[in-house]
Amino acid sequence: MKFLVILTIVLVYKYWSHRRYWRDQVPFVKYQNWFLARSLTPRSQYLLCVGLPVLAVFTLSVLLATGIWTIFWLLLSLIVLGYSIGNNNLGQRVTNQGQWLRGLSGDEPLAGLKVQQDQYLEKTTYANFQGIYPVIFWFLLVGPAGALAYGLSRMYLKNLGYEDSRSQQVETVLYWMEWLPARLTGFMFALLGNFGRCFDAWVAGLFDVEQSHSEWLCSLLGMAIDKSDYQDINTVSGFVQRARQDLKASKELLERSLFGWLGLAAILAIVGW
Repeated sequence: MKFLVILTIVLVYKYWSHRRYWRDQVPFVKYQNWFLARSLTPRSQYLLCVGLPVLAVFTLSVLLATGIWTIFWLLLSLIVLGYSIGNNNLGQRVTNQGQWLRGLSGDEPLAGLKVQQDQYLEKTTYANFQGIYPVIFWFLLVGPAGALAYGLSRMYLKNLGYEDSRSQQVETVLYWMEWLPARLTGFMFALLGNFGRCFDAWVAGLFDVEQSHSEWLCSLLGMAIDKSDYQDINTVSGFVQRARQDLKASKELLERSLFGWLGLAAILAIVGW
């Protein structure tokens, strides 16, 4: 049953452009903002904004998990995961970066171009990761309540703003919620890319709790696609040619990793998870 839910959500995430309909219709942003405007402790606000809805979904999912009610559990899971996943804007990000590369005049300093290319890869890799993989992981582990906990935590952090003093606690929660999914995603990169080089780096950083997930995943992605370090490039045209190759390879690997997670869900379904 879980595999059917994940298969549906993966297809919705990848191919349905109106997948954010549920989030647009359910006003959780207003719900969270109402509590954020109250004079409550940060922990109380988080528990009310995230914990209370998650508890409600967990209770409902337990009640619907057996007998003829499983069809309603399936519907609940589809709605919750559809609400919790992020935007699949990989294609648009790649298009925008490609347009930026085509628009270079040839007079730009190479050092700055290399920094911008590296920043693009890090932001795109992490955004692609956050959009769906932790949601799938927590759904497999806990059920729809786990997926909702991650999705609402991200929404709560966005509503707070990263400059808010209360955001540090939520960032810590999200870091640990993403820790295991990031390790699995890094393994997917190794499995679907340059295995030897990437796997060694994956093992070396497996228990690292200092490096950010965005930096770690981007470094693994670079090894998996044999990304250029651009050190031997002396012209803008040469940079553009190499950057386009990295752009294409990174997009293909990020797309394949989605189906790698789908394969993981299928294996768990076969063993009876």
